[in-house]
Amino acid sequence: MAEQPLETDDLAGLMPPAEMESPADTESQEEEFQTQRVASRGPVLIRDRYLVDTGSPITALDSPSAKAFKVEDRQDLGRKLFALICTSDLPTRIDTMRYMKRDLPPGVLSLIDWDVVHWPPWGQNTMVVVFEQPLGGRVESRLARKETRITEYDVPRRLVEPLMSPLQALSDENEPHRAIRADNLFFLDEEMTEIVLGENVTSPPGYDQPIMYEPLDRAMASHEGRGIGTAADDIFALGVTIGLLVLGYNPLAKVKDADQIRLRCQQGSYVTIFGDARVPLPLMEPLRGMINDEPESRWSFTDLTNWLTGQQTGTIKKKGLIRADVPFTFRGADYISAKTLALHFCNHVPEAARAINDESFSVWLKRGLGDKGKAEAVKSVVQGALFHKEGYQGTDDYLVAKVATILDPSSPIRYKGFSLMPDGYGTFVAIQAARNKNTEIAIQLLTHDIPAMWFNLQEPSFPGTSTLTQTFAKLKGFLSINETGYGIERLLYEISPSLPCQSPLLDKSCVVSIEHLLPALEFVSNHTDTQQSPTDRHIVAFIAARFDQDIHPHLKALASPKEETSVVGMLSLLAFLQWKLRQPAMLGLSSWVGGLLGPAINSYHNRITRADIEKDIPSLVRKGSLPELFDLVDNAERRQEDRDGYAEAQMEWLAADEEIRDIEGSGDERLTKAERTGQQAAAMISVLMAFTTLTVLLILEAW
Repeated sequence: MAEQPLETDDLAGLMPPAEMESPADTESQEEEFQTQRVASRGPVLIRDRYLVDTGSPITALDSPSAKAFKVEDRQDLGRKLFALICTSDLPTRIDTMRYMKRDLPPGVLSLIDWDVVHWPPWGQNTMVVVFEQPLGGRVESRLARKETRITEYDVPRRLVEPLMSPLQALSDENEPHRAIRADNLFFLDEEMTEIVLGENVTSPPGYDQPIMYEPLDRAMASHEGRGIGTAADDIFALGVTIGLLVLGYNPLAKVKDADQIRLRCQQGSYVTIFGDARVPLPLMEPLRGMINDEPESRWSFTDLTNWLTGQQTGTIKKKGLIRADVPFTFRGADYISAKTLALHFCNHVPEAARAINDESFSVWLKRGLGDKGKAEAVKSVVQGALFHKEGYQGTDDYLVAKVATILDPSSPIRYKGFSLMPDGYGTFVAIQAARNKNTEIAIQLLTHDIPAMWFNLQEPSFPGTSTLTQTFAKLKGFLSINETGYGIERLLYEISPSLPCQSPLLDKSCVVSIEHLLPALEFVSNHTDTQQSPTDRHIVAFIAARFDQDIHPHLKALASPKEETSVVGMLSLLAFLQWKLRQPAMLGLSSWVGGLLGPAINSYHNRITRADIEKDIPSLVRKGSLPELFDLVDNAERRQEDRDGYAEAQMEWLAADEEIRDIEGSGDERLTKAERTGQQAAAMISVLMAFTTLTVLLILEAW
């Protein structure tokens, strides 16, 4: 059977001419990457300037998810800096880093620089962030040692005013701080006159916050699902921080997290945290306004500014907890509010499903709670579950998740034991993938349209609902495509821009930036089985999400069931990347890829062409140029010549074959042909004789 031509025409025009394909011979990113991976316990160099001493930890400056180490600035030896070594499998906030380094006003610890480097104590790459060192230490520690004090009269000018400007600036960039707490405030100077906010970039938004600093809706979510949040969440945390610093102690220090949540659901956050404490009278109104559980009623920056300037602030609005006239009994306990009942329903799904299906529950909602709307909504959900009992809508998990949202719309999405805010989906799925390697729940959330169900029940609507809805629809579209470059892998890198590539090939490389991908593969080429492809589903999806060029033709080729087309797609993608990023020679990666090109070479019909390509590959491998390797293996002109030559050879072969059959047909064929010719001749003779006889008879008759 004739071989089929390679279908790679759609890649034409994406690669440069051969004479222009060699990457620029500039600073070697690959050499820099290799230098970073030298396994020693000596200093680690960042950006050729900042020297991090791996043997000099500064525990007093540790963050919950990052350890602090001493830093030396080689251009300014007297400068006081420190570095935070981020947890390798925890997404950082790169977009926030960029803004804080570029434009952030005073009031936050200055971020100097960051990079992904090899961290010798761990034997792998990780993110390292360099900060200005606060010379006065932590505010909370200094207060505890009574080395200074902050009274209620100091709060406006010494604490709130200097922090307002950076918090507003971050809010304007849609990058709220989300790490405001008593132990994350520092004195910038030794005289302890200037207070600044600590770092907020080494972990996801809200991830490191104790639950008392989080508004109730986000406090009920798991740490990885608390979400980006808004300025309202920062103001809540600032209110709690002010109260704790002025009091000098934590009223909830001995209260477990679960009990804190339960109490806050029952009586509100302010009462739970400061209800039994002696809050100074001048701070009572601002703290109540800042720690309001209703986001739309919580104090804003405008209210804080009015308070600082002595102007009238907005009246504190509180809806109050709606309580039932009679309790609903669930698992032996009585509940008089829908909010607390929803919380316990989600903790005991099978029992909750039975209770929801019982008619007494609808009766309690309608009569005991006095909420006919909720009763009708729950009744509709129950009927829907019966109608779809064979699908996911009929499962106990879906039923309870939807009813819990009806009972308490402001609570997080709660499904199968997981709890997250919609804007926390990105960090939730990223951490699930990086730590547990299990993304099944994250997939189900989208395929079952659970965020859409949650959005539909929000009154007022959740901030950013329109944008999030579009994002989820886009992500669901990626999930529906099972080809390389799509699926759950594409979803991961689209929704979490700081998640390192999760390919097993790059397990210890922490590749966050597209510029570091090829250097990482170059390093890996010397330590892996080069019989496997250098592009797996994670690597291709990472490129598709982080590379700002159209790579659809390459993805189409990669997805081909034909091995030769898929191999060329792999080469073309990596070559395109090296060319566009103008990266230096990749000797190891070129050798790796070159060893996998057999199917592509064999797709040529001309044996001489195949031999020429195989002969030229070693020299191009030594140049480390993937674009030139691609031009050799899949040159458009050479492909066309091969196709034309093959078609011409086919036609010549068919013509020769027909001629041979005419001359040297088999015995049977010749006999058959002779018989057929004889029969045709006899028939013609018979016709002629008949015609002649008839003619003679007609002539005789005429005479």
